Amino acid sequence: MKHGSAFFGLMLATLVFLGTCSSEDQNAAPFQPPLGSVARTAKIMPLGDSITASSQGLHSYRYYLWHRVLDKGYRIDLVGSQHGVSDGPPASADFDMDHEGHAGWRADQILTQIQGWATAASPDVVLIHLGTNDLCQGQSAESTVGDVGAIIEVLRTVNPKVEILLAQIISTTFGCGIPAFNARLPALVSAKTSTDSPIVLVDQYTGFDPATMTWDGLHPNAQGESQMADRWFAKLAPMLDAFFAVSGQ
Repeated sequence: MKHGSAFFGLMLATLVFLGTCSSEDQNAAPFQPPLGSVARTAKIMPLGDSITASSQGLHSYRYYLWHRVLDKGYRIDLVGSQHGVSDGPPASADFDMDHEGHAGWRADQILTQIQGWATAASPDVVLIHLGTNDLCQGQSAESTVGDVGAIIEVLRTVNPKVEILLAQIISTTFGCGIPAFNARLPALVSAKTSTDSPIVLVDQYTGFDPATMTWDGLHPNAQGESQMADRWFAKLAPMLDAFFAVSGQ
């Protein structure tokens, strides 16, 4: 994909800057979810790049999703090797801040590490929002879909019954061929979903306006993160209903 030199420089600078940021411990005591009637806990891994990690001064979609889930009485544990948001404290530490969002990482890079992360965290459900860095760095939609599919297969080697929420990723002002990537995901879901390990597509693309829902044309602001949480929750809630129904708790 060809870009003008000024455009490409701006895009690359954004990706490089955020790729150097890391999720840090915010020196706050771990958030303790309120005890409820549900004894079983669902372990959920938010997996992605800087859109999952979020940035200093923002909440992350994970904050909004955490509170939507707790408000409905589900008991969950967000899991992953990362904590907080990139480059400083989040807007609020009032949520479970663990995740597997890696700023600047492509899906092929996530693939090389996911076995270890999944083994350590042992998630019941994984929320995947990946592909932006791949596409904006010139990789094809086809190869990126292949990497996402391979990630799913690795997750299943750790937990054959893992459930996947797979996002059609949010749009950017940079273009990057995202519609072509998103258009390939329904076929991936159809080919790989199974009774034991279902995959559910989550449309994060439709209705996401990068002009008003991002702070830099690429990364969600509070409005964008809140909408992402709503889209995740709409598909996650039925999974959690089934998860806790099986346990009888």
